[in-house]
Amino acid sequence: MSKLLPVQHRHAASRYWKLFVLMIMTLSIVRPAFATNPGSVQSIEEVKISLYLKDVTLQKAFLAIEKKSDFKFVTSIERIDKKKRISVSLESRTVKEVLETILAGTGLGYTQINNNIVINDKPVSRATVIETPVSTPAAKTLAQEVTGTIKDAKGAGVPGTNILVKGTTTGTTTDINGKFSINVPDPNSVLIISSIGYTSQEITVGGRSVIDIVLLDDVKQLGEVVVTALGIEKDAKSMTYAQQNVGGEELTRVKDPNMVNSLAGKAAGVVITKGTGGPGSSSKVLLRGNKSITGNNQPLYVIDGIPMNNANGSQGSTLFDTRDAGDAISNLNPEDIENISILKGASAAALYGSQAANGVILVTTKRGRKGHASINFSSTANFENPIALPQVQTSYGQGYGGVANTAVNDSWGPKITNGSDKHLKDFFNTGKTFVNSLSITNGNDIGQFYVSYANTKANGIVPENDYNRHNVNLRGTTQLFNNKLSLDASVNYIEQKVYNRPQSGFYYSPIFSLYLFPTGDDFSKYSGNNFEKWDPARLMNVQNWPYIKNEASSNQNPYWLSKRNQTDQFRNRTIYAFSAKWAITDWLNLQGRTTYDKVQDTYELRQYASSDPTLVGSNGGYRKNLTNTDQLYSDLLLSGTKTFGKDLFLSATLGFSNTQNTFYDMNVGNNGATNTLSYPNYFSVYALQSLTGQGFFNATESLQKRLSQALFGTATVGYKETFFVDLTARKEWSSTVNQSFFYPSVGLSYVLTEHLKPSNILSFAKVRASYAEVGNALPFGVANWTPPYSLSNDENVNGRGTLPFFSGSDTTSLKPERTRSYEIGTELRFFKDKLSFNLTYYNATTYDQVFQIQAPAGAGASNFWINGGTIRNKGFESTLSYKADLGGGLTWTPALNFSRNVNQIRELSSLLKSDWFVLQAGGSTRMLQLFLTRPGIPNLGGREYGSYGDLFGKTYQRDANGNIKYNETTGLPLLSAGTDQYLGNANPKFLLGFNNQFKYKNATLSFLVDGRFGGKIASMTEQWLDFKGLSKRSGEARDAGGVNVNGKTIPAETYYNFISGKGDVAAAAEEYMFSATNVRMRELAIGYTFPKVSKAIKDISVSFISRNLFFFYKDAPFDPEVSITTANAMQGIEGFSIPATRSYGVTVRATF
Repeated sequence: MSKLLPVQHRHAASRYWKLFVLMIMTLSIVRPAFATNPGSVQSIEEVKISLYLKDVTLQKAFLAIEKKSDFKFVTSIERIDKKKRISVSLESRTVKEVLETILAGTGLGYTQINNNIVINDKPVSRATVIETPVSTPAAKTLAQEVTGTIKDAKGAGVPGTNILVKGTTTGTTTDINGKFSINVPDPNSVLIISSIGYTSQEITVGGRSVIDIVLLDDVKQLGEVVVTALGIEKDAKSMTYAQQNVGGEELTRVKDPNMVNSLAGKAAGVVITKGTGGPGSSSKVLLRGNKSITGNNQPLYVIDGIPMNNANGSQGSTLFDTRDAGDAISNLNPEDIENISILKGASAAALYGSQAANGVILVTTKRGRKGHASINFSSTANFENPIALPQVQTSYGQGYGGVANTAVNDSWGPKITNGSDKHLKDFFNTGKTFVNSLSITNGNDIGQFYVSYANTKANGIVPENDYNRHNVNLRGTTQLFNNKLSLDASVNYIEQKVYNRPQSGFYYSPIFSLYLFPTGDDFSKYSGNNFEKWDPARLMNVQNWPYIKNEASSNQNPYWLSKRNQTDQFRNRTIYAFSAKWAITDWLNLQGRTTYDKVQDTYELRQYASSDPTLVGSNGGYRKNLTNTDQLYSDLLLSGTKTFGKDLFLSATLGFSNTQNTFYDMNVGNNGATNTLSYPNYFSVYALQSLTGQGFFNATESLQKRLSQALFGTATVGYKETFFVDLTARKEWSSTVNQSFFYPSVGLSYVLTEHLKPSNILSFAKVRASYAEVGNALPFGVANWTPPYSLSNDENVNGRGTLPFFSGSDTTSLKPERTRSYEIGTELRFFKDKLSFNLTYYNATTYDQVFQIQAPAGAGASNFWINGGTIRNKGFESTLSYKADLGGGLTWTPALNFSRNVNQIRELSSLLKSDWFVLQAGGSTRMLQLFLTRPGIPNLGGREYGSYGDLFGKTYQRDANGNIKYNETTGLPLLSAGTDQYLGNANPKFLLGFNNQFKYKNATLSFLVDGRFGGKIASMTEQWLDFKGLSKRSGEARDAGGVNVNGKTIPAETYYNFISGKGDVAAAAEEYMFSATNVRMRELAIGYTFPKVSKAIKDISVSFISRNLFFFYKDAPFDPEVSITTANAMQGIEGFSIPATRSYGVTVRATF
């Protein structure tokens, strides 16, 4: 066994020593936050800065002071004269002196409250640092304490909000959760509430002890900053492309073990397909359609500016074996996420070059904050049950032609009275998910830290399926040398264990045999502890199932598949990140970042003796797989922002990045039914060894590496805060190809409202346009930094294994897929930003599609790769949101997302030989195929071009009037002859999401209605139910004496055997096509917050939550969003997948 260990493990000590040093650096950054009093506040009379400004507005001056100090300005922009411009040259002056200089002659004053500087309407003779109000015996008579929460329109707490008692210098600021407490001199005191980016408010206390306030966005902000590619911050109004944000609260309101599923319906143009592998299974995310025929269609995930490897393990691509090994993004703790930004287009993602074709999802995680320590705890308990189970007949028993035969599981037998479908529900458990998380944050002017722990434990609806994940996150930040040096280091550790993750399809899914169990038989004879029985001949328990010998498609006891087809999937993942940023001048900085992401996966399969002999040897089977996936990423960024004269400013970044990916895999195990274990149910590598020395098993080992490097730059030029030009360029080198590639982008935006008179109706208007070119990297293993190898013992040569290297043709001329995209759009806001509307049109064409085809004889290779195809995606995206104050403390925040995408295959290479290229067989030649088709072939349903996701199969022959033709002899319908016909496309025509939140005082009601309109889905399940005589309609037909076809009655068995394809006759695929349109109540949450529970507990909130509560509409007899696999094929096909679930639960949160 030692010979199978990877060579690189010998160097592990050196590697882990480097990682240990990084952990020590993280702890050294965190330490100052503990060592210094977190409550200290520096006075503006103590802090000194240097400020050199020429002909700038007051807003620009405030921003410059913020960048050079820890102070934040709070004011309403309406107070500031936009035409007033200043020039100053101040060296090492206190902030107080700077303020008095720049505010001279403006009629404005200032007040310091902790680290915030409030700009007042009236001048103040001197600044006052406010910590505790002064009290007198007379004041104590009427004085009272007021507590409350300051939240934004989405219900999130607003930290750092200033609360000032009008006419006094008494004030305070909110904590990290938006909580505050202040003493007022009398019950009629007025509180002035102000925060950057929000409209100031004056609230009369009126004797109340608890006051909760919702802040509304200011019409004109001091510069709304958004995070873009590579973590670069930009002014929102300078953006030349569409970007949509989803706050962390939206991800945790109704939790899912895979946080990506919580994005469904909340962003335009985002299609999410949830995996059917139980809790924590992988998900497929599409942004603006499928762009690659055989390559990757998933977006790039970027964590705090660093690209993440989201390899999603083994994904089946047939109906027979669809093991889900999970993906990387599902490992993250959603409670650690501050915000998600979705860059859907090529222009937004262009800085990532060959990784950007499918868009980017930017994840910003939480970090430590200055102020008092805060402890946050949350606990969620969720319970789920299957929905939309198949409807079956219970009136007819086993047999054929109305004659009983209990030895078969076909249900074409005689009428019965004891039939039951109870087993369909009884087999499934009530799924349970428990999520508990704890986070602690603290910090001061020198250092801040954030520490969190979360545990997610789930039991799936399929018996024996368990999931357990631990997340530990440690992050520290510090600012040194008068804020010139900023350090950020983190360690994120994930341990995940999944037991018996269920599979879809025919071979190993318990759903196949469960759904096809004859309703005339007694399921209790094979359930519970009866799933196995003692075999005195073999002296062991064996499978108890009478139908295993009758199905070539592997029909086994569903409990046996759950309990005796055991799988263990263990993952250990550690992400180390470090960043250092040096402010060279007040407008120029240099930043270096590095991240090491190490994933170690272990997979074990134990198949017990007496499993299906067509799949497993007589003594059972065993397989063990070890996989290591490493990514080392580093970059260096030089960034600067400079103002030139009155109206021109430039923000630019130049950088270099280096990415090294390593994939190691070792696989040992049986080779299907032809081999077996040496001893029954003895699961070890030793048992795989043959007693005779001949190979009874295969052992493979492979190592692949890929290295990519890039130079890149971006620049934004702004003129008069009105016109913006955005440019990016990336030059990229990759070890997979012997050439370099250039990816440019350009964007323009024009803020119309800067040239319009102020209006109470139109608050903001902008138009934008952009063009970009991005790529889709070649698949891993096509060509590599080091030659991939596969050490195999599958085929023996003189008792030894073989070492075949890469068997494909030369790939040095192969190019990554390339997308050229343009988009135009507009952003409008009305009624002081209460109503917002965004609209985007995009057109993206992806060239140089990569295919692997069989090489001709004598070519010197078994296959070769070619560039040969073009796909175009075009469509619209729109969002509409409103912030409504309904009065009496009731607010309503609705948000509507709409998107439509049209996909076309514009070209396929002539080397593909025919008009048809089979993307993926539907799993049965009796059913349907997924094809790619050349433009202009005659059977595209009247369309000029085919599309990714087109479904083809046998249809009914029809006359000129659309009437079905029938065989005059049999009376059966006639099926299309020759080439399969177009049946529809799996992709929706458009998506609609309607997200709502109502708030009344401390109560909230949130719900999400999500709809997919159009598209088709084929059901292999419904086909097999007809095939076996189990479908509800086959029973109803027998009750009616047969099927009335064109005035002729045909026996139900004859009719349904024909259309379902019995006897290897092609099925009438048209019969099993369903509309994929569905509208559902995706999420519902009702919550209440109990403020100021005690001195130690700031607040407690309780929420009742639900997901997939009900359907407003669906056509299919199952959930049409259920997918066999999240791999790059098999969309639009349902086949014995784990059913969708409806969940209910409760979440409790507490802040200390």
